[in-house]
Amino acid sequence: MIELHSLEAEHGVLGAMLIQPHLIDVISDDLPADAFAWAENADLYRLILTLHDERQPIDVITLSDRKALLANDQRTMAYAGEIQANTPSAANAMTYAQIVKDRAVARQIAEAGAQISELAFEQAPIEDKVAQVQALALALDGKGADGECQMISDIWKEHLETLQDRQDRAARGETFDGLSCGIEDLDKYTQGLKSGQMIVLAGRPAMGKTTLAMNIATDVAIKQKRPVVVVSLEMSKAQLMDRLLAAVGGIPLPNLKNGSAATDYPAELTAAAMKLSNSPIAVTDVPVMTMPRIRSIARRQKHRMGDLGLLVIDYLGLVEGDGKGRVDDVTTMSRQIKLLARELACPVIILSQLNRGCESRPDKRPVLSDLRESGAIEQDADIVMFVYRDEVYYPNSDQKGIGEILIRKNRDGEIGSVYTAFQGNKSRFVPLSAIGFNQPTSKGEDW
Repeated sequence: MIELHSLEAEHGVLGAMLIQPHLIDVISDDLPADAFAWAENADLYRLILTLHDERQPIDVITLSDRKALLANDQRTMAYAGEIQANTPSAANAMTYAQIVKDRAVARQIAEAGAQISELAFEQAPIEDKVAQVQALALALDGKGADGECQMISDIWKEHLETLQDRQDRAARGETFDGLSCGIEDLDKYTQGLKSGQMIVLAGRPAMGKTTLAMNIATDVAIKQKRPVVVVSLEMSKAQLMDRLLAAVGGIPLPNLKNGSAATDYPAELTAAAMKLSNSPIAVTDVPVMTMPRIRSIARRQKHRMGDLGLLVIDYLGLVEGDGKGRVDDVTTMSRQIKLLARELACPVIILSQLNRGCESRPDKRPVLSDLRESGAIEQDADIVMFVYRDEVYYPNSDQKGIGEILIRKNRDGEIGSVYTAFQGNKSRFVPLSAIGFNQPTSKGEDW
């Protein structure tokens, strides 16, 4: 037999949150306050979540300053301090949280059992008794899942605010509600990169996938001032830094590599360094990554930076799977990335390689079936974009210096092609208008 409550597990959860505040998001995701058996523990848990939601620092002083006394007249500072001091480690926080949840359900079962026992002795038709027993059992199944289903009338009331926000933006002349890619013609197709979206950016080697992804990341961080996390599995932090300086400062990459940038482009280098130093971009270049590790890094950085505007993963083919076979691994990872975008409430750009199928066709522009390793990538993605440069295949092409961004899937908008100027020596794509050319008229291709 087990106890229907565990004071030690409840203290372990609260202590872990005080020792490692980045665990709050993870623990609170599926742990309601009423799962705590002791009122003072539930009160302290709610207080921690309140300060966390307000982006306030969390320790015994800030907690007691907000609320001096907890339930049962427990003094907040002393009680929280004792719990923190007696929690040896936060390593088992999720295990403690699971114990708290399990004991809460066990108490609900015991309460339901008592009610069922009383029903058995009541004077009532047996059909009514069975119906009440079934209702009690179904109520148990629904505990802690209040947000799973909503009536459409309630959704409509919430959606009214969304419609009002859109109207207000339109009145201000703002055309979309997501993050800009930094290329106006591309924004017209995407209508902004939105919270919860999985955006696949794919292409054959040397087309400029990483360049475009980092261009978008720097625009989001520098111009739109939203925090960005870049998980780089292919390039080191030093290599990425060279590319960022080249793109932001308009400095030829060879000059950065050979050390002449400081003398040949001193003003540009200083300006680029200042912009990047003041931008909320976090980079990890750990060579071996799994999806759980990426998820953990993104959660921690969101907590540290107070927000997360964009996550970039470069690239999917280098993420370690579970060893079940590459197709199954990629299928699982693709689904996990989509769920991660929803959990983090930000768009996630995932870079992907293509198979060689496009190279056997006369028109080498990619199509969706060229995505490597799994059809799940195409299925899970909200937007699929390909980077294509004709000069990679045809050095004498009349499209030299032109980069095509091919939108092949767009769940919330149209598909089509966007032409840009590719400045490879400066590691950037820029709008054609920036070099004095107009966007070509769409040919209306149907992919």
